[in-house]
Amino acid sequence: MTDKDIEQKLKAAIERTAPDGLDRLLSAVDDRKGAAIMENTSRKKRSRWIGAIAAVLAVALLGGLGGYYYGQNYAVATTVSLDVNPSIQLEVNRSEKILTCTGLNDEGREILASMNGGADLEGSKLNVAVNAIVGAIVRAGYLDSLSSAILISVEDSNAARGERLQAQLVAEVDGVLQTAANSAGVLSQYLTVDAGLNQQAQQNNISSGKAVLVNQVLALNASLDFEKLAALSVEELRDLIKIGAPGMPIGKAEAARIAGEYAGGLAPDSMAPEVDPELDDPTPHYEVELTWGSHINHYEYMVDAFTGAILSGEANITGRTPAITADEAFDAAANYFTENHALRGNFLNIKNQYDPEDGCFEVEFRCQGWEFDYDVDGQTGEILREKTDYRDTPTTVPDTPPDTTPQDTTPPDTTPADTAPKDTTPPDTTPRDTTPAQPSDIGAEAAKAAALNRAGIADAASVLWIRCQREYDDGRLEYEIEFTVGATEYEITVLAADGSVLKYETEKAHTAPSTPSQSGDVGADAAKAAALQHAGLSQSQVTRLKCERDFDDGRIEYEVSFRYNGFEYEYKIDASTGSILEHERDWDD
Repeated sequence: MTDKDIEQKLKAAIERTAPDGLDRLLSAVDDRKGAAIMENTSRKKRSRWIGAIAAVLAVALLGGLGGYYYGQNYAVATTVSLDVNPSIQLEVNRSEKILTCTGLNDEGREILASMNGGADLEGSKLNVAVNAIVGAIVRAGYLDSLSSAILISVEDSNAARGERLQAQLVAEVDGVLQTAANSAGVLSQYLTVDAGLNQQAQQNNISSGKAVLVNQVLALNASLDFEKLAALSVEELRDLIKIGAPGMPIGKAEAARIAGEYAGGLAPDSMAPEVDPELDDPTPHYEVELTWGSHINHYEYMVDAFTGAILSGEANITGRTPAITADEAFDAAANYFTENHALRGNFLNIKNQYDPEDGCFEVEFRCQGWEFDYDVDGQTGEILREKTDYRDTPTTVPDTPPDTTPQDTTPPDTTPADTAPKDTTPPDTTPRDTTPAQPSDIGAEAAKAAALNRAGIADAASVLWIRCQREYDDGRLEYEIEFTVGATEYEITVLAADGSVLKYETEKAHTAPSTPSQSGDVGADAAKAAALQHAGLSQSQVTRLKCERDFDDGRIEYEVSFRYNGFEYEYKIDASTGSILEHERDWDD
């Protein structure tokens, strides 16, 4: 209802309520004496009376219709807060529309930055706003860990309404997380309006809902500091309550800093840390994964949650001094080349450089059109990776003198052309076989045998096959083959026409994989079923369903991907157990 509508209703109400029988009442007076004076005085009184009544009615109606309109549309009826570590507060009217949307901390304001600081959500329905905010929190990675949680708090003086909204929002958020293939937990609570709690929350830039959790921790250990607890995530506070709050955790940021310092003085912006609190573990700790370097670049650390001590992880990855020399690294690569390749003759060394990020010497040389790349461990001299690629480029340009043979200077033949009649016999129009010739193909089994022969592996039972894929590349038919033997992964490209090896690459795995006899394989169908079940979808609902078997970090995995309703889903499934290792959901661009 607009202000103009209110004004018109007020006017009509006043007109209907004013006493139009006043003239008849005055005309019934029996005493005619002073009638003229009486009439004049009465009209003045009537005018004042009507004005007074109109004023009273205007106030009453403004307090009624206007108050009702204001209460429905502008008065805060419910306060909803969403806390992970981003803390976001929503003020809602009785119609369940957003009046204000506020980020209470830096993380919350960052989440709302793409929504004009929350202003874009004002006027929208509560469920729509919550859906948008939780989706942004998921995309920002705050709910990636399996133990992560989001807290929904509903504060309302009307218990029935507050509890109803609490149940609705739990269902809404749970639906968003399921659609996003996210397994984070959903915590919720209903709060009555508490001025003291609200003041406590405002002083610490958190929501009232998060303040309740902090107070629950303090009830277990009053020696802890409210302000420091307020800086923790909901997941950390929940775990502290579980274990009885024995002390103050160092926090995720401090755990990342300690791990970076132990790794060699890495700054947070150079190592892209991922921190997962495990405070309810028998040994409470933070799991910190650092990304640094170009090849072997994932480093995992366990940091004690209360003391900050490093429980596991590699020290000083940035300042590792090699234990071998560059010449020794080159000799190791050359010996490996001689032992594993039939090529003979001189080769041209084009690179021998130590990379402190990887702790390896990178050795490259060429021989008879082939290029060989090696990663040599700077501490042990072990060949961690070999990659070969056929460049079809000679190692050196032959030192041949230019051709100085005299050129033929005989003038061109100017004999007149033969003018004899041409043969006019009509051409043979018998249909020709125009079926294109099919390329030769030795078959997948022969290609795998060629790959094993190239790798020097005689015992096929020791091989764990990852992939043998037939495909065209640069106009030729090839087999892309991957397999592991022990802790070594092989990637070999075989020409389908004759079985010759076009590309050969090996890499040492950090962990030896299970052999076929040690571990089963759930199969591609089971892997797809596990991914679809986690997403809450059926195979008939999705499109572009793919499933590829791969080897990573010493284990066999299935990489499953599909599309649904404008989103792309990606999963990594453990081949031996069928469990989900990683999952991601994003807009399908």
